[in-house]
Amino acid sequence: MSSFLFRMARWSFDHRRLVLLLWLVVVAGSIALSAASGGSENNNFTIPGTESQRAANLLTEKVPAVSGAQTQVVLAVPAGQKVTDAGAKAGIEAAMANLAKVPQVVSVSDPFTGAGSISPNGRVALAQVVYNTVPVNVTDATLDRLQDAVAPAKAAGVQVEYSGSVYPGWLPKLSELPELIGLIIAFCILAIALGAALAAVLPIVTAIIGVMITTSLITALAAVVNVASASTTVALMLGLSCGIDYGLFILSRHRNNLMLNMDIGDSVALAVGTAGSSVVFAGLTVIVALCGLALSGIPFLAVMGLTAAGAVLIALLISLTLLPAVLGFAGMKITRFFNTRLRPGHHRKVAATAARQPERTFGAAWARFVVRWNIPVLILGICFMGTLSIAAFHMHLGLPSGASSPTSNTSRRAYDPWLVRSRTVRLGRRPPAMQCPGLRRAAEI
Repeated sequence: MSSFLFRMARWSFDHRRLVLLLWLVVVAGSIALSAASGGSENNNFTIPGTESQRAANLLTEKVPAVSGAQTQVVLAVPAGQKVTDAGAKAGIEAAMANLAKVPQVVSVSDPFTGAGSISPNGRVALAQVVYNTVPVNVTDATLDRLQDAVAPAKAAGVQVEYSGSVYPGWLPKLSELPELIGLIIAFCILAIALGAALAAVLPIVTAIIGVMITTSLITALAAVVNVASASTTVALMLGLSCGIDYGLFILSRHRNNLMLNMDIGDSVALAVGTAGSSVVFAGLTVIVALCGLALSGIPFLAVMGLTAAGAVLIALLISLTLLPAVLGFAGMKITRFFNTRLRPGHHRKVAATAARQPERTFGAAWARFVVRWNIPVLILGICFMGTLSIAAFHMHLGLPSGASSPTSNTSRRAYDPWLVRSRTVRLGRRPPAMQCPGLRRAAEI
């Protein structure tokens, strides 16, 4: 393995212009394929073998007209009023009539005729809108009409909120801000650890190239396979983290070789031939673990695992081929430190110390401290980890619901107890009248 990696890195270094061009072609091709495919992610996934999935399949088979997406409409009036008051009731009834006319809507439940649809204090009513298609096929135009349809209820002073499998604003807007902040933090850490801006930037740049390829291919894949939005998020995180880590392994070994006055080409090949073996082992381990999600029997988890494994594979290939080529372009600049201009020649002294006398570095001093005071350090480490693990005793597991949404989201406002002023009416526990009537009819059939 080491000799093969050595030869491959040497070839990538000697033909660095060709290697860089090929990877740029791959990036451009993946972006073009993504744009041409017209694919888009969706959360219309299934969990075979569960009771809810069997119920959904039964509805689809027996009563397809009512087996589609659903929106739960929560209607509430201020304190001292009731939804059955003349003004509020007239506004709600007009809103229900308008909802029934919205395109793709097949049925709307009447909160005034269904048992358990009004809270005991009379301040909250629940209605349900059923569509003729699955959530992913409910158009934005339909959801916009939904908000227009409840205007009479709002005009009557009724607060209207939504929840369910689809509702206005049900697809959250993904933000790239967390990833951007992570990249900035990664650059700062690498810059401090390596002492050079160029050395800190290279692993990040190669990781970003890998992520661009991965996300584009996932979008293209979504044109033929259901890909959950979480798949791209997981692939993005793993692609960035693994891409930076794998590149850093090789870059660090290469810099150390250059500090020992080794030829640049030989240094790159030796770095990949030695540290590259660890990179390959680590990458394959992660890939096998992610592919294991395919054994869960849950399709969307299998797709998530395979797309994430693809992201790690691309990061691995880039670190073994593109990075050696880029290191060839960087040359000796990779060893320059921040304080070179302030103290000419100082970087050579630092480099010589790090390469020839590693025992004089800060890392070696810290290691000696830990070894000398191993028992106190061990005790402090255990106490620190124990403190961090306290949160595990208060962890509540479960699927996301309105309670996990931000307060700015209508599903959270529909879920919160301040809106639903009754312990007997909860959006997580729909009363009998709010259950889809088609489910009972399908069971009878």
